[in-house]
Amino acid sequence: MKERLIKILDYIEEHGGATTAELTEYFGVSEMTIRRDLIFLEKEDKIVRFHGGAGIKKHQRLESAFDIRLKTNYESKCRIAAKAAQYLENLSQSGQARSIFMGGGSTMYCMAECISEQLTATVVTDNLYVSSVLVKNPSNSVIIIGGQLVLPSLNVVGFTAEKMLSGFSMDYCFIGSSAIDEEGSLYSYTLSEAGFFAAAMNSAKHTVVLADHSKLGTKNLVQIARMSQDFTIITDHMAPAGILKRYQTLGAEVLVAESVTGENADITVFQ
Repeated sequence: MKERLIKILDYIEEHGGATTAELTEYFGVSEMTIRRDLIFLEKEDKIVRFHGGAGIKKHQRLESAFDIRLKTNYESKCRIAAKAAQYLENLSQSGQARSIFMGGGSTMYCMAECISEQLTATVVTDNLYVSSVLVKNPSNSVIIIGGQLVLPSLNVVGFTAEKMLSGFSMDYCFIGSSAIDEEGSLYSYTLSEAGFFAAAMNSAKHTVVLADHSKLGTKNLVQIARMSQDFTIITDHMAPAGILKRYQTLGAEVLVAESVTGENADITVFQ
């Protein structure tokens, strides 16, 4: 499914509905394009169209958008998640990661699934999907942030969540990103999520961003931060070499989820 369709569904989920004119202005495409997209989403049984707009189906509110995200570029997300879990394990074993933050999102959910052994690091998270996976191992130490719960991500956001998070000092922050532009700026869908992610990064010494190739070279609504020496990005082998090199020039560590040859051969590869 097209990335725009996922974002449209996310927008409708977040706002409880949207008009065609509103979506046209927000996504910067023609009204006819939005209408075609809404027709497609209705045929997929994800939304209900009405005159001049669309709303989300009540029975779809928890699973629709997240399931679509999870299925999009699923293989790339699995490779990135597995390498991120291994990366965390290495950090934990060396004593560099005694406490971490894990954000929400489909790739982060996959990472949580890859963490099968007992974690020596304490995990702080704002996401119910991630916490529900990690807590299956009763030996894991998992702290969940309290605050306003939002659909479809099941992330916790808002003033209470940010205030609680500010009381923690963590070694590493693992997050996904809805978009990272060519200049290394990270983006979020909404202001509320952007504020929380900024607070999470400020509470950690180093940030690790998990993002498949479809997220690179793109922009979203709210700019959160810019890559620097305090960042590591883990992506897949289809990521454009030029963009990855640009991130490296900003000081970020770039890790590719599988050994590759060719155009990305000179990019730092995570083994």
